[in-house]
Amino acid sequence: MLLEVLLAKSCDEVSKGEPIPTYARLVPHIRAVENAGEAIAETIGPLILEQLDLPREPWRSRLHRGLKVACLCHDIGKANIAFQRMVRGKLSSTQQPARHELLSALLLADKNSQVCTWALNLLSENGKHCDAAELLDLLNCVIAAVGGHHVKLDDDWKKASIALRDGGCGTELKMLLTHPDLQRLFGSAVKETRTFDLTGNEEDFLGNLQLPFKINSNRWKDKLQNEPRWWRFAAALKALTTAADVAGSALLPNRISPAKWVRMNLAESQRVTAEQMHEVVVARLRGNPPRPFQQAVCDSKKRITLVEAGCGTGKTAAAYMWAATHAQGRKLFFCYPTTGTATEGFLGYVHETDVEATLMHSRAVVDLENVTEVKQDEEEGDHLLRIESLRAWSPQVVICTADTVLSLMRNNRRGLYNSPAILAASFVFDELHAYDDRMFAGVGALIKALPGAHFLLMTASLPKARKEFLLQHIENVEQVATPRELEELPRYLFQQVTSKEDAYGKAKDAAHNNLKVLWICNTVGRAQNVFQRLKDEGFPVKAYHSRFKYEDRTVRHREVINGFDHEKSPYGMIAVTTQVAEMSLDLDADILISEVAPIPALIQRLGRLNRRITPDNPGTPRTAYFLMPEGRAPYHEKEFEQGQRWLDALINLNRPLGQADLAARFNAIATAEKPRLDLHTNWLDSGWFAVPEPVREPSVTVSVILHQDENDCRKDARLLIKKAIPMNFNPRLQMQTWEEYKGHLIAPPNTINYDKERGARWI
Repeated sequence: MLLEVLLAKSCDEVSKGEPIPTYARLVPHIRAVENAGEAIAETIGPLILEQLDLPREPWRSRLHRGLKVACLCHDIGKANIAFQRMVRGKLSSTQQPARHELLSALLLADKNSQVCTWALNLLSENGKHCDAAELLDLLNCVIAAVGGHHVKLDDDWKKASIALRDGGCGTELKMLLTHPDLQRLFGSAVKETRTFDLTGNEEDFLGNLQLPFKINSNRWKDKLQNEPRWWRFAAALKALTTAADVAGSALLPNRISPAKWVRMNLAESQRVTAEQMHEVVVARLRGNPPRPFQQAVCDSKKRITLVEAGCGTGKTAAAYMWAATHAQGRKLFFCYPTTGTATEGFLGYVHETDVEATLMHSRAVVDLENVTEVKQDEEEGDHLLRIESLRAWSPQVVICTADTVLSLMRNNRRGLYNSPAILAASFVFDELHAYDDRMFAGVGALIKALPGAHFLLMTASLPKARKEFLLQHIENVEQVATPRELEELPRYLFQQVTSKEDAYGKAKDAAHNNLKVLWICNTVGRAQNVFQRLKDEGFPVKAYHSRFKYEDRTVRHREVINGFDHEKSPYGMIAVTTQVAEMSLDLDADILISEVAPIPALIQRLGRLNRRITPDNPGTPRTAYFLMPEGRAPYHEKEFEQGQRWLDALINLNRPLGQADLAARFNAIATAEKPRLDLHTNWLDSGWFAVPEPVREPSVTVSVILHQDENDCRKDARLLIKKAIPMNFNPRLQMQTWEEYKGHLIAPPNTINYDKERGARWI
């Protein structure tokens, strides 16, 4: 092939014989990423170093030099004959011998390579910085950043090198380092070419480099374990290089340069001010003075603030009071465990003010113009993910699921793409009790990775073992005392019902008396059955659970919230829900009917009952009815046994109960089992390698698109957000054989029955 131009990305102009656009050419792309990286370092670099607890001297210079060189080197490996053929449609991606980021890293790791010498000269700024140890450390950081910017450089190179894994990629891989395009980048520094043997018969066999690469990576990891400042810096450089690559690939409206766009969106004007936070607080408090508990949260002097307080105590308003001090001059990430709670946080606290906020969770719709892509060389959905992630750079406040932030700790693309904002933020993690072990450990790892950042951790109840783990591994934690005047208010009367028919009777009587009834089932199937029976009998009932299309779930969510507002709807109503009610529904029920469940879940469910009372307006206790379900799914027998013991102990008190009673009995019954928590993460601890880890514990839930929605989703991939339905994986339906589109399974006809009011159920 005659390669007059080196390409960074595929483009239609190649097949049409038209001039290649600048954005698709390799060296202009590298320069665009370099400019984006420099803009990141200049605009928000000082704040990121403060968050990393790295003094400006000497770390500011190291950040500028390291990020510049990493950006310049990140795609050098694309200058090989196989990649250039692939982006021209002349070679399948399955025949590309080695990924370009591996090749870039190998060139930098070879101390005899002219590319390595060129990079070291840049890191020294042409000899201005001559400390050999510092330059070697910076080079190691650059190698990790370059090798990891697509999170596919695995230990055994199974993803990184098809040639070594499967063969069938030819006999050699020729680098094009002396191509005229690259000479404009290298100048006179690189005059050598390089060819990797793929057969194992020649001296420069690609496989021979694998063991030395791994040994050197392990040496680098060992050094980082003993030098925590370099440990944090190396991880940050890896993330920021990936983010710069995304920003440098953006085709922005009005042809704004990527560097200018970065400066605009990461500027000081795009960070939180105390005045903005006070605006949110005033809107929430509606002219009332803050409670002593809320003021105590606001006045916390330490970097980590832990708040344990029941539902309805005003934790969220207190969080924005806290942010006025602890997030000033930073971004603010307000993290919830589910998309439903993130939506409520946005709707309830920020959208009515002038604070620029974006609802940023996994189903948020975004609208940047475009991001260029290498179609054969990226994960499905990465194109849309890049566009979505750039939207998190701009707002002062980001309301999101915890996954958005914790995906950085787990070396997921979403977190790496968002890293300039995440690394410059303060954080509120709400509903901490609802995080699984993996997510909880991720929060702890983030706190250790950002020793200059401020964190507010809020929960209704935290098991003793988790609190001990947190206090053992995290220093400088201030615990805000529980608001006893709210926790001791008599809110509840407990009763156990003996049958489902008894529960139906309680719900119907309450609805006839214009009361609001919240009925919580442990499974979607049982919730749908309860909903259908009440609807068929003519009762005012709404269903709310996870098995709705997102576009319908938001409607059901709002219907339930409005239906429980006595001013908007003075009539009786029954909402039949599942565990999503524990966090996603900010409502005040008159009657609660709940299946027996684990104690933390029951405490959360009770937080929806008699929620609004205060010492000045104590009201009267309201009744919660508890029903033993027909089956134990999705919980374990031990959890049911503990839940029933807890209920029995509280019922035997034979008096109205407050939230303090719930917590006291929980602590008396909860086991002393140590949580399975590990603060190790691939983002911080992987050396030169980089692969993603799951943010949450494994789940059997998959995302499904109905057969009748398939065509619309293929025409407009953004509709996937609206049409997707979370469903439990059902092996009896051989779901592993279903067609997949952008990470979603397409349900064959006659497998799922869907109703907008009831949701999805298996036929």
